[in-house]
Amino acid sequence: MPKERLVIAKKVATQVHATEAAIDAAIAKLGELVTLLPEAQAAAKLSPVASDASFGYLHLAIAGLFDGRTNMVALHNELSSVKDKMGLRNVVVGNGDLGKLLPNRGQVAEADAAPLIDQARAA
Repeated sequence: MPKERLVIAKKVATQVHATEAAIDAAIAKLGELVTLLPEAQAAAKLSPVASDASFGYLHLAIAGLFDGRTNMVALHNELSSVKDKMGLRNVVVGNGDLGKLLPNRGQVAEADAAPLIDQARAA
């Protein structure tokens, strides 16, 4: 059962990380649009009044993505808690979590077969 749980945890972690990366990429794309819209408005010699609604929708889109990002991070943390309850407390699954502090003798279970990290020896 622990092996099966590890496989499932890896699959979920991989999807969570991919979703987080997609949201960050979407935020970056919106950042490009934030720069482009005022430049386009000025180049087209449009009054701010003419494009005010567009900027309002852009604001809502950005706010929505940042809310989504915050919720994904909360989900990530909650799933980490579930992982611990599944008996995988000392195992880091997925990718992107290697910067987190691990308990002593923590095992890293990366998709790329990362090495075992023994913090007692690393310190």
